[in-house]
Amino acid sequence: MIGDRVHVSAAAVALVVLLAGCARPVGETSTGTVEAADGVSVSVPASSPPGVAASPPPSAAACPPEGVRVAVGDGDAAAGLRVLGVTLTNCGRGTYRVDGYPVVRSLDEDRAVLDVNVLKGVEEITGSVPDWSGPPKPVTLKPGQRATTVVAWRNTYDDIRNGPVTVKYLEVAPLAGRPAQVIAPDGGLDLGSTGRIGVSPWRLDPNASASTAPARPVP
Repeated sequence: MIGDRVHVSAAAVALVVLLAGCARPVGETSTGTVEAADGVSVSVPASSPPGVAASPPPSAAACPPEGVRVAVGDGDAAAGLRVLGVTLTNCGRGTYRVDGYPVVRSLDEDRAVLDVNVLKGVEEITGSVPDWSGPPKPVTLKPGQRATTVVAWRNTYDDIRNGPVTVKYLEVAPLAGRPAQVIAPDGGLDLGSTGRIGVSPWRLDPNASASTAPARPVP
């Protein structure tokens, strides 16, 4: 009986040593998951290796010096008609006013200016559309608010003398004389042989609420 107890004790000690050697501190886990005493798995942040700092979260895009940011909005296409939304967001700390049409230029993949006629208004391309048609109206953007415009064109190719035109980038200035920004519509603008686009006047976007803490413009 004494010999049996000795063998059992030796086996128990060996098992404890083996488990201790296999154990890993929580701080060294590579999976970010530990098991609680009741068998429930709990997720924890995975720690960085020694000497390696954790990556900081990506910061928000800096506000341009003008205090507004131009970006690509929603798009739509039907029966050869194409419509691309463009937004103008006040990311500064003061009010920003526009009254009229944005100044738009079409650029190729090398950002060279293309020979594309820009119409003030979209009626010649889309017909009368209440949200896009009509004369310009003054728009005052508080910090965090945005205005919208649409660029409309048709994908029609009926002139075999020249190849179809694809606009890779759009250079957009809120108004004449103000700094322009370049945006890249997904897939570009397939103008075919039409050689023209229409631009609607700026309208206040009612879905964008004013912010009390906008980003500070970069000097």
